[in-house]
Amino acid sequence: MKSERFTTAMFAGAVVALGLSCGSALAATLNGDAKKMGEGTARTYVETDAAGNPTAIGILLTEGALNGLPPLKNPTSRCFDLDKNGKVDGARECEGDLETQLDMPAAVVKRGDIPFRWVGINWNAEGHPPAPWSVPHFDFHFYIADHNEIAMIRIGGCTFFINCDDLKLALQPVPAEFVAADHVNVKAAVSQMGNHLIDVRTPELANPPKRGFTHSWIYGANKGRIIFYEPMITLSYLLSHPQGCTAIRQPKAWQRAGYYPTEYCIRYLRDRRAYTISLEGLVKRAAQ
Repeated sequence: MKSERFTTAMFAGAVVALGLSCGSALAATLNGDAKKMGEGTARTYVETDAAGNPTAIGILLTEGALNGLPPLKNPTSRCFDLDKNGKVDGARECEGDLETQLDMPAAVVKRGDIPFRWVGINWNAEGHPPAPWSVPHFDFHFYIADHNEIAMIRIGGCTFFINCDDLKLALQPVPAEFVAADHVNVKAAVSQMGNHLIDVRTPELANPPKRGFTHSWIYGANKGRIIFYEPMITLSYLLSHPQGCTAIRQPKAWQRAGYYPTEYCIRYLRDRRAYTISLEGLVKRAAQ
């Protein structure tokens, strides 16, 4: 019988085939559908280890996504006729962000142990209050609440163009054990988004500021529940091609079971000419 040489390539192929036949013992990346943003695209992704545990929940922006963005406020976003003159003044009567909504990969949604359902990328061409944040930047909202709940936070005539009844719901206090230390309710609830719990130790908000605004962290809330995790990042910081992670201060308990991050990371991938904004250091938490 003629012998056959078992090459390295054949061995590697056998290992891959074995891994697939056993339900895959390999690390993987699950990708969401790409959407146009600027002159490029944006999509979500989730990386898992060999055991199938998530290691990163992120957004990938192609390099072109940061080009061709509107330089002025969006005159059609979260608008309300405050002076009731029958027309909307885009400069005064609109929140002014430009939003790109991205769903998580379908396989991730089916898992049930990853609480983040979708992402809203909000481009703020002229920034937003407070003053240190009035520079061009992105708000990356990783939503735990589903699309329907966020859509039901109606536009209206109260601060940040929110319906006044929905403002009361958005400002309902989150029980203390579910709020990370030093994150406070400053009544910054936005229509079709939610309330924002601000870290009082944010360096650029100190008096005097400890550094300029490059990136910061916010928790979002509605009806007494945490509904989104949000890194805010300036356009100029992204264009500096950063490489690093920042610890996220943790609450004492979680309202919904699943994997939650202990840090967020901002990276430029030179070989792919792309940027990633990711939630990492994921730990599986029980609901309280």
